[in-house]
Amino acid sequence: MNIQSALVVFILSAAVQVAFAQEAPDAMRRQQDLAQFKREFFDKDRSYPPAARREAEQALAAIAKRIDAIGQTEFELALARVAALADNGHTLSFAAPRSRRHERVDLRLTPFGEDFFVLRVKAPNEDLLGARLVSIDGVPMSALRPLYRSLAGGLAAWRDRSAAYFLESPPQLRALGVGTGPGAPVYGFVTPDGKSVGRSFSVSPAGADRVGGNATRWMFPVLAPLEDRAWKTLLDPARAPWALQEPVRRLRLRHDAALDAVVIEMRQTSNSAEERLAPFFEAVNKLIEEKQPANLVLDLRLNGGGDLTTTRDFAEQLPTRVKGRVFALTSPWTFSAAISTLGYLKQAAPDRVTIVGEAVGDRLEFFAEGKSATLSHSREGFLHATERHDYRNGCRTFDDCHAPVVRRPIAVETLDPDIAAPWTIEAYRAGRDPALEAVASALRTPGRP
Repeated sequence: MNIQSALVVFILSAAVQVAFAQEAPDAMRRQQDLAQFKREFFDKDRSYPPAARREAEQALAAIAKRIDAIGQTEFELALARVAALADNGHTLSFAAPRSRRHERVDLRLTPFGEDFFVLRVKAPNEDLLGARLVSIDGVPMSALRPLYRSLAGGLAAWRDRSAAYFLESPPQLRALGVGTGPGAPVYGFVTPDGKSVGRSFSVSPAGADRVGGNATRWMFPVLAPLEDRAWKTLLDPARAPWALQEPVRRLRLRHDAALDAVVIEMRQTSNSAEERLAPFFEAVNKLIEEKQPANLVLDLRLNGGGDLTTTRDFAEQLPTRVKGRVFALTSPWTFSAAISTLGYLKQAAPDRVTIVGEAVGDRLEFFAEGKSATLSHSREGFLHATERHDYRNGCRTFDDCHAPVVRRPIAVETLDPDIAAPWTIEAYRAGRDPALEAVASALRTPGRP
């Protein structure tokens, strides 16, 4: 069948599905979504270990038995939990689109370590900016943590990156047994001055026109599109460190005379319509030639990935551009192709590259390279993973590895930080950048890693 014929068949099939969906009862819609989930996600994913796949199959059977009684939100979260059983960061359900299909309270939480803090809130609740979340409707964080971590796979810190979409969603909380009433739950906080506070918030309805932003966006104090002046931020935009300025730009660089370094910030590892990597790399090289710095800093802390083939040459050659030290800044937000970039950089000059910050968001061995699927009725979205990445052994002992990594392997003992410099809530509130402070300290201390 040619492409044009296939497109006609797809359009007709979609039209039939839409017409049927308008008449099908909820239970039948969920049955169809469950079948599609198995067909387009679960059967194609290759990341589940054998025991986890058996557990997932049992969970799917249990969902099928309850299909007539289960609520829609509970159904969606049950499927998210099945995806999370793979314990693979790239095998996932999309938390952000799910959030937009439900009400959301008017505050924005962001993790620092294992705790969540208020970085944004609507007036008149600005007294809670910087407060630490300790409970929701009387349920302590120690009990909430296993709930939200059950909705995503991979390292605990990576699971926490999407947890706020759940914590800020009353319908999702109720679906997992947190709160029973239809109104907004009562959130418990400890404020920066040590006071315990309980508060309910106004609720924004579901809809695509609601204030949006991915989980990293709230780190930037500049208001996002659609945010009105009723939104207040913990950090004054005028006091934001350089790394948290210009949220729209994904590729940035500057010369730092105090560090005698060119600082390169990459928030994506791919090309976009607005920014292209090749011209950016040319600009990096030009600035290095102009300033002749002793050192380089590559900031990957807010880089969720992209395409590893677009940055590997740049990463491997970067240490040759200076005679001094090369620092790579990392965090749990550093994920996917950003980890690959870090691996190529560390492998190229293991004795000269110093990793600073927090551990990256995934293990040295993971599965990726899948495709997304959106369920026809619930619109729940999933991403399956089909190809292995092994950065510890260079994919030399597996036959299911991603081909570009087989051709250009990464084999490193660890990508953990040589210098721990987490972005704490205290540093954030003060407008400080702990990783760059650690770089400055290392350059002042001969012999430090």
